[in-house]
Amino acid sequence: MHPKSQPAEVRGEVIPLHRGGSSDSELVARALAGETSAHAEIYRRHAPWIAGSARRLLRGEDEAYDVVQETFLLAFEQLDRLVDPAALRGWLGRIAVSRVHRRFRRWRFLVFLQGDPGARFEEQASPDATPEQRAELALLDRALAALPVTLRTPWILRKVVGWSLPEVATACECSLATAKRRIADADAHVQTHVGVGQ
Repeated sequence: MHPKSQPAEVRGEVIPLHRGGSSDSELVARALAGETSAHAEIYRRHAPWIAGSARRLLRGEDEAYDVVQETFLLAFEQLDRLVDPAALRGWLGRIAVSRVHRRFRRWRFLVFLQGDPGARFEEQASPDATPEQRAELALLDRALAALPVTLRTPWILRKVVGWSLPEVATACECSLATAKRRIADADAHVQTHVGVGQ
């Protein structure tokens, strides 16, 4: 089976990936007309992507799950504000990133009380990872922690999660040129401290 046709998961719940059917624009129109099945299809189609991205940014399953839930609650409450229904995916990404940034702001305060609550790349390493790979992941963690969130978030979304540049720009609410510049600035910092980033 091709990887893209395999089911995805959101906190253990298997969710089939989109294989055609209604477009996002059609689903938005149906959802706005009150069809609950359209809401469910929007969630099934986009929740795995949001969940995977949130896990990478937050490094924690529980926090990522909360972001997914908050993202869709907000999205469904504000669906009538979506100007271009065809841009649903990017709009959901922007909501998710704003929820992640909200947690980053809270974490900055919690660090003073109980230390950094976020899991590290090193802690997420495969059991088969070599000591050298774990050491490099620890360096990457330290390099990323030193970056402001405005640089760290687009770098992780692009380099780790694999979002397209337009998706990163939309989610971070900046122009494509600004997204490229932020990723390049973060990349230069990471390469200086770790020697990776390509």
